[in-house]
Amino acid sequence: MNIRPAHPEDTDDILQLVNDHARRGDLLPRTAASIRDTLDDWLIARDETGELVACVSLLAYSPVLAEVRSLAVHDRAKGGGWGSTLVKALIIEARRRGVITLFALTRAVSFFQRAGFQISSRERFPEKVWRDCSACPLIDNCDETAVVLNLAEPLTQTFAASMTEPPPLHRPLPTLAPAYISPKHLSKGERIMSKPAVDKVVLAYSGGLDTSVIVPWLRENYGCEVICFCANIGQGDHEFEGLEEKGLASGASKVIIEDLRHEFARDFLFPMMQAGAVYERQYLLGTSVARPLIAKWQVAVAEAEGADAVAHGCTGKGNDQVRFELTYKALNPTLKVIAPWREWDIRSREDALAYARAHNVPVTQTEKSIYSRDANMWHLSHEGGILEDPANAPEESMFQLTVSPERAPDEPEIVEITFDRGVPVAVNGVQLPPAAVVETLNRLGSKHGIGRIDLVENRLVGMKSRGVYETPGGTILYAAHRELESLCLDRETMHFKEQMALRYAEMTYFGMWYHTLRESLQAFVEETQKTVSGWVRLKLYKGNVIVAGRYSPNSLYREDFATFGQEDVYDQADAEGFITLFGLQMKVKAMMEVSDGGRTRYAAPDYSKFKRD
Repeated sequence: MNIRPAHPEDTDDILQLVNDHARRGDLLPRTAASIRDTLDDWLIARDETGELVACVSLLAYSPVLAEVRSLAVHDRAKGGGWGSTLVKALIIEARRRGVITLFALTRAVSFFQRAGFQISSRERFPEKVWRDCSACPLIDNCDETAVVLNLAEPLTQTFAASMTEPPPLHRPLPTLAPAYISPKHLSKGERIMSKPAVDKVVLAYSGGLDTSVIVPWLRENYGCEVICFCANIGQGDHEFEGLEEKGLASGASKVIIEDLRHEFARDFLFPMMQAGAVYERQYLLGTSVARPLIAKWQVAVAEAEGADAVAHGCTGKGNDQVRFELTYKALNPTLKVIAPWREWDIRSREDALAYARAHNVPVTQTEKSIYSRDANMWHLSHEGGILEDPANAPEESMFQLTVSPERAPDEPEIVEITFDRGVPVAVNGVQLPPAAVVETLNRLGSKHGIGRIDLVENRLVGMKSRGVYETPGGTILYAAHRELESLCLDRETMHFKEQMALRYAEMTYFGMWYHTLRESLQAFVEETQKTVSGWVRLKLYKGNVIVAGRYSPNSLYREDFATFGQEDVYDQADAEGFITLFGLQMKVKAMMEVSDGGRTRYAAPDYSKFKRD
């Protein structure tokens, strides 16, 4: 086996292998920059063809404490001894460096036990808890076990049970970020003096005017290094053209772009769809559900890059600021949060352009659309312009995803969607990965004018707003999933789930994706989906989604059970007793009303009192 220290040319291969595992939830994500900065701590394995099949890193917390970190083995190489050989090489390297205590957090406990590790407790390693665990969404439901190896003993001996004292801390534990203090009543000089000390910040970056201006503004007002993070969640390839160059030219030290389309569909869109979450009867939550994903990765990048702050470009009167910041608080409350729109003096597009010119920010000045838009693979939203008056109909030229129903094809199109335990896995018989399912249905729905809604909604911050949304693929998926559930769920479960969906949608809209209640509701949803498998056939026609057939091997509908006369399943004579018991409370109330010669409140009028003409 070709095991050796990593070289600079190995960086891209390591990044791909580690982040492939990160997307499955097996590892925390890494960035190319963090790998390059720690390259001396990595060991890699390549097979006889020269392909990278395994990697691992040694993270030192102090001269005597280190962690086995980012151990990844390619799927095609698992079972070939690559992982165990790599760990043995890492143990030798740790001994050479004078490490006394080597530990790991893992689900593969038996694997590490075979290498001499013993089960321990996470509490023995507070450095790890603060560095990684506090930023992990599974911190309260962690299924990883701490294992430890004492390198002061011969490798053949087990870790001494009496050695329970943790090693001294390499650095003090961080304290929680201070509460935000509004700067509205401070002078500009006082505002600068009141700003918390920030060394490095990760900015949620889109490359638009606002976030481009935020980069130099952060450097000027906080004196910090700025790392731009951009998530590809299906907003369109054109959004990423020249994005890295633009961010670096604005003053950022790095621009990190992650393709999160499959994670977005698999871990956010599909669970939300399974819940049946719809906000205020129409909105399929396209913007709401995207913000926790972006913020989650901001936190992960901040940890990987050693940043102590995160920032976003949301205005101070919208919903998105809440969605970003609740996620920050849930995943890593030690990070400082910077929201420039709540601090700076920029109040218009003209102000932003002037600031950009003064700081040599490369912003292409184009005619600004009268609409404010947000796009991802799930939807495209439109706000502002003539939409600010709810009496105005949207202009047809405003729509960018869908054709108008009037211009849609005159012939309907049939689409068949296959589900496995509530998850869409195929379209028209072709198995597709999560993002491809959504993208395929988007193309079909857009062609037939599917998924347009016009909504006056209640914002979290208390005001109403009017938005127009295009959600073609999502509308089709919701309709198909709903129809399959009608076959597979019993009445009580379905009715309760419909009530729960309202609360789920509200929590998603409010940015409470990582709240314990939303996660608990998701556990209920997952239980209901165990039988939701089969296919649904839909007819797409001029803005309409029409059911054309549904099938499930777990269907609760049986024609032979429903047929009258099948007394082995249902005896019609039983109905009399059922009706008596089911209506007993109504009967008792009526009997009380008629006792002592009274009448029920529904009694017919006495027509004898009326004289004929």
